Amino acid sequence: MVKVMAGVVAVTTAATILVGSPAQAVNSCSEYQSIEFETPGYNTDMRVRLCLTHGSPTRGAYAQVSWENGGDSAADGRRKFDELLISYRLLAMNVPVTEGSCDLAERVNLAESGLFMCPAAYHRSLDRGAWGVDGALDYNIDRDGAGRKRVTLTPTPIVEN
Repeated sequence: MVKVMAGVVAVTTAATILVGSPAQAVNSCSEYQSIEFETPGYNTDMRVRLCLTHGSPTRGAYAQVSWENGGDSAADGRRKFDELLISYRLLAMNVPVTEGSCDLAERVNLAESGLFMCPAAYHRSLDRGAWGVDGALDYNIDRDGAGRKRVTLTPTPIVEN
């Protein structure tokens, strides 16, 4: 069983400067989504949020994740996941324009806790419109016999430009 809850962290917006770009970028992130996995040993707890980097003319999508009660050994006895993949898509006017992903199985299987920022997928466009990020987390818990499952992640707020 997987428990999914919206986090209590409010949507944040921060202003930053893209390296090598004179244009200002705005980061817009979804609320943190808390997910508890019934894994071997202690249940693994994850917090995931999707983020949009919105500059002109470059936009990007990425994911931030933290976990507790992961494994602490590469030995199969401490392994939690056979698969743990976050995928995310940058959307323009609700149409995917680029996508990214990161495989977290090895990281979570090797470390009891951690923080990770998945690499950004960028798209360069002068188009104006509604920009956002959506995504999913695909997982397969070690030794449960249930196979691959999916959790839909909370999308970012739409940024109009």
